[in-house]
Amino acid sequence: MVKQTIQIFGRVKPTRSKAGLYEIDEDDESHPRLTITVPRELADGFVNNKKENYKFRFQKVFDQSSQQDEIFDNVAKPVADSVMQGYNGTIFAYGQTGSGKTFTITGGAERYIDRGIIPRCLSYLFEQFEKDGGRSYTLHISYLEIYNENGYDLLDPKHDAAKLEDLP
Repeated sequence: MVKQTIQIFGRVKPTRSKAGLYEIDEDDESHPRLTITVPRELADGFVNNKKENYKFRFQKVFDQSSQQDEIFDNVAKPVADSVMQGYNGTIFAYGQTGSGKTFTITGGAERYIDRGIIPRCLSYLFEQFEKDGGRSYTLHISYLEIYNENGYDLLDPKHDAAKLEDLP
């Protein structure tokens, strides 16, 4: 029996300069929708001859003011809860270089409140382990980066690149 299907979330990274405009609303079926507008005059550096509006549907969209704890509560905590019930869980971060994936996943090093999904998830899981002292738990974690069709095991101190099919 499937516990949960794939969930897709969007997060808008805070920017210093305006690269485009965005709006978060709902579509006709009440799904959160992110509309990105790239006016031709702001399209400096890339071709934008046709479309100015791009619309994407998500389970939830986090705007520029969203904090790390909100991301954890909505994205990672349900996955961790499913893991505690015996299901496998995966959180997959996808986006352009510089789009904020690393900050969302690992967090910032300067402030405790900026911890990302991984440190929050580990803390949460170990809290759950302590609450249930009647069971024995084994936790396996993998953390990898896929870039240009190469895989990098980010927990391996050698940081060697490997073909995806050669990763353990």
